[in-house]
Amino acid sequence: MRTVPKWVNKIHEADKVEFSSVHTLCFSPDGTQLVVGAGEKVMVYDPRDGALVQLLQAHKGAVHAVAYCGDGKKFASGSADKNVIIWTSKMEGVLKYSHSEAIQCLAYNPVTLHLASCAISDFAFWSADVKAVQKYRVSGRITSCAWSPSGQHLAIGLASGAVSIRDKLGDETQRISREAAVWAVGFSKQTLLVTDWNETLSFYNLQGQQIFKERNIGIAALSISLLGALVLVGGVGGWAVLTAEGVSLLSTAQEWVWAISPLPTYNTMAVGCQDGTLWCYQVAFSTVHGLYRERYAYRENMTDVIIQHLTTGNKVRIKCHDRVQKIAIYKHRLAVQLPERVVVYEQGDVEGMLYRVKEKLSQKTECSLLVATSDALLLCQDTKLSMIGRRIPRSWQVPAPIRYVKVTTLYFEEVLLLGLLNGQIWQVEPSGAGSKMVLQTPASVRCLDVSASRSRIAVVDETSVCRIYSLPTGDLLYTEENVSSVSWNSWCDELLSLSGNGLLSIKAGHFPPATQPLAGSVVGFQGGRVFCLQANAMQTINVPLSHAVHQYVQQKQFNDAYAVACLGVTALDWERLGVAALQELSFEVARKAFQRSENFLFLTLIDQLQERFEGGENRAVVAGEVLAYRGRSTEAARAFRAAGRDDRALAMYVDLRMFNKAQEYVGEGEGLQALARRRAEWARHVNEPRAAAEMYLAAGDVGRATDLMAACGRRDMLIELARKLDKGSSESLRHVAEALVAVDELVTAADVYQRLGDYKNVAKLAVSAGEWTRAFALAREHAECRRDVYLPYAHRMAQENKFVEAQKAYYMAGETATALRVFSILVGNAVAEERFSDAGYLHHLLATQCLETANNSRNKTREQNLQAYSTNEQLGRIYHAYESVHRCVHEPFSLSQTDTLLNAARYVLALLHAFQPAPPGVSMFCLYLCLAKQAKALKANSLARQMLDKILAFQIPQKFQESVELLIVRTRAGGGEARDDEVAVLCWRCRRHAPPLCVLRCPHCRHPLAHSLATHEVLPLVQFEPAEGISFEEALELVERTTLPDSSARGDTSGAEVLRIEHDVDSADPFLDKVDEDDESGVVVCSRGALLALSPACVVVARNAFYRNMLPELPVVACPHCHNLFYLEDYEVQLVNRGQCPFCRQPGEVHSAESDDSPLNDSVSTPSSPVNRPTAWL
Repeated sequence: MRTVPKWVNKIHEADKVEFSSVHTLCFSPDGTQLVVGAGEKVMVYDPRDGALVQLLQAHKGAVHAVAYCGDGKKFASGSADKNVIIWTSKMEGVLKYSHSEAIQCLAYNPVTLHLASCAISDFAFWSADVKAVQKYRVSGRITSCAWSPSGQHLAIGLASGAVSIRDKLGDETQRISREAAVWAVGFSKQTLLVTDWNETLSFYNLQGQQIFKERNIGIAALSISLLGALVLVGGVGGWAVLTAEGVSLLSTAQEWVWAISPLPTYNTMAVGCQDGTLWCYQVAFSTVHGLYRERYAYRENMTDVIIQHLTTGNKVRIKCHDRVQKIAIYKHRLAVQLPERVVVYEQGDVEGMLYRVKEKLSQKTECSLLVATSDALLLCQDTKLSMIGRRIPRSWQVPAPIRYVKVTTLYFEEVLLLGLLNGQIWQVEPSGAGSKMVLQTPASVRCLDVSASRSRIAVVDETSVCRIYSLPTGDLLYTEENVSSVSWNSWCDELLSLSGNGLLSIKAGHFPPATQPLAGSVVGFQGGRVFCLQANAMQTINVPLSHAVHQYVQQKQFNDAYAVACLGVTALDWERLGVAALQELSFEVARKAFQRSENFLFLTLIDQLQERFEGGENRAVVAGEVLAYRGRSTEAARAFRAAGRDDRALAMYVDLRMFNKAQEYVGEGEGLQALARRRAEWARHVNEPRAAAEMYLAAGDVGRATDLMAACGRRDMLIELARKLDKGSSESLRHVAEALVAVDELVTAADVYQRLGDYKNVAKLAVSAGEWTRAFALAREHAECRRDVYLPYAHRMAQENKFVEAQKAYYMAGETATALRVFSILVGNAVAEERFSDAGYLHHLLATQCLETANNSRNKTREQNLQAYSTNEQLGRIYHAYESVHRCVHEPFSLSQTDTLLNAARYVLALLHAFQPAPPGVSMFCLYLCLAKQAKALKANSLARQMLDKILAFQIPQKFQESVELLIVRTRAGGGEARDDEVAVLCWRCRRHAPPLCVLRCPHCRHPLAHSLATHEVLPLVQFEPAEGISFEEALELVERTTLPDSSARGDTSGAEVLRIEHDVDSADPFLDKVDEDDESGVVVCSRGALLALSPACVVVARNAFYRNMLPELPVVACPHCHNLFYLEDYEVQLVNRGQCPFCRQPGEVHSAESDDSPLNDSVSTPSSPVNRPTAWL
């Protein structure tokens, strides 16, 4: 470090004889103005050349202080006239305020920009937004002041030897006492610097605690300021530059220095003296540094050493606490020369940045160069090289001054290469003490470097010529001009970097170098990075190496090109290297290059081509494959044809969609068809569906043509194709139909399938379109369609929560197990929810299905189905009748008649004799309670008591306990005539009454009793059957025939002979005959005459059985669906109120199978077709 005077002025008074003492000065923040207080004048100078810009004469006393605001818009001056004046940066006075005593110092707050003005015994804070200036008293004479960088504290120096630390409100927070007067204070970051007239510099924190040891600076300081991390001190005896810890770096003796101020941005400082002299100095910092590969060590703040890793950017700081004079770094060692000693550091870990002190060597001798090796330190002093730190001193003498030293290894021995002023290159062996001259160059050596293989040496001389020699032989290889520094690449032996004339040159082997602008000197070259020293800073520059790779590729030196590319090139450079190497069938280099660029296509190609080439494939064919992949199709085709491989040329042109050229390499027949298909594929990919479809059709590939039409939604083309094809082209028609389905053209697709006779697909299309009417018709006409129709219908009904219809559909679809499972769930739910009427209806449906299955089965299976039919039919009747019984018991009011409830209860009770135990949900308690209530209501006391006795055998539920006990009391206490005969059942066959609970068969004549399923009362019907030899059909015909006239009514025959047919002897009414006690069936047998005698209005046919109505005035009718019997009046009431039979829930009229839409020919509504579906079906 040194200072160079830029300019100097001598300031005089107005008479130009007496000089004006320069008491204070400061720079503007932007460095354009230097404000000086000399005598009673405020003077503004230009710092560049010392020209006086403006003279401000507003004070009437000596100007003691000036200060510039941090925003650069204003500055202040304070004088012995007790006034403070605020000036703008344009040197216009805008404000003045006064103290009661002379102004001693001024300081602007760096954060809030408030001005602290200090008089002899008080200080004040001023800001533009405060009108009144509040003053604060201080005990003692104020000499100096300074703000902390945070703007929170103000330090005030006192002539009494104290320093008062104040906050922003003016209150004292700490007080520091010194032994002598304090005339200057300042802040270095958060450290308070205090100078006193004992010529000492002390360091304190804001808590008033001393933190570093005191330093004797040899100056009674009057002014202190900071230049970066350096401390500038001026006072009695001159001025000095100190480190942040007070170590003296530079001192200049002068009699009396009042003020010293720096301009950090320009490394400039100004000094004001008692004799009126104003100095302006330029501060020059010399570079002290060392470099080993990517580790760069340099000096900072004169006392610190920074080790920077140029690749990662990591830094570590070593505080030496003294002026650093020289630095040397080599491998793991770092040497730092200080004024009194040399400190050697060693790296703590191999890859880390931690350095520890290894040893300290006392050394006061000045040297030109400091050199570190693996185990030694050497000093260069002109022509002498000395080793220090050893027990036995060692030195070498060379014939000329040493200009440059390079530490390297030759033949596994660590050596020094010395560049001398006379152009010689010497080799020194520190371990063996040997030395010799290696080379003689024409001029003085400036710098040198050795290649990574130690086979070549590059030397730059003072004439800016770089010469490259062979190190083993000393032969000159080539030269480069206009070079100021040189460095070999430490990773690649062929790369050399040169700098000079503002250019950076990268040279590969003997090829011409590539240049780029560079401000600075190259000092290192590692991989694709160049380490460049620019002024005092080291920079890492990434340099392109593409040109070097290209130069090697042009010479087909692929291994050298790959070695350079590994240092760092772009993906495109790797691609170019890989393609060039592959073209020359250098597979290994090509593979490595494409691995770097992650080109998997070429990697696969290399594996295939290398395998084929090693397997004996013709070189021309392999080269043709490479040309084809590079897009040079014509050359590739020629190579294939020359090798006799026209098939490869054909495949290439087809892949390139160059079909016209491909025809030159294809034969007739199947080859043309295959080419047509490939061409169609190409047309498809370029979004030409019509052309592609026509090409497929021309090639006879109807399947792909129709798939393409469907994918593109070309309905018109599909319909047209369907019309053109005849029935003989069944496979093609099927492809067309499938495509029509894909484009939702269902009507035409159904037409095509119907032409093919594929009714299953027609049914599926009908289902897809929601045309259930058509689907059911197809299912009836074609048994193979049943599953395809009814199964989707079942799923749909299940989704719509129409589970009954779903169960029917599952049955019709042949899913018997599923249908039974659905039925079981439905019945279980109905019983659990006490919907016994629904449970009865479901059992009736199952009975109907069992009967249909029995009609279509044989032998044992038929018997099982018939048994299941009988069981489910009985369960249906039980649950149907139990519905009213359950409501009577559990609901407070019942709409059914008393006799209806009685009939229903005893009807259920009679049917339950065949079921042990009772079916789920049927309660015997409810049956007995209902019978008891209704019997009591009808005054059938005996029956009521009988039922109550049975009830007492059960555990009566709590909610019925009271009603049952009341009923028992009323029944047992009831008087009057018992009317049990009125509830007895009348048998219309034998005209006798049966017991009240005997309702299925007459106990006297064994005649089965017929019941109405609306009221469950016994109908006035007598069952009869035709006599033996009379079929069912004949019996129906006889019943419906007109009755013969009475033979006793004879008319006049006028003498003619007339043949008369008399009544048969068996024409007597069998219904009036006495009942045969031995007849177990109880059924009346009717002869032909008896059948003829019956009135058709009195005959009821149900379930292939004949009944005669003994009370014709009360007509009886059978349901046309379930064939159960009802009074006509009751049946018609149910049809009017509910629109259906109370048992089977079918409407009264019978639908034909052809006109019904439902799966079971019932009245279930069929889902309508969606509006966007076609409705016209063939």
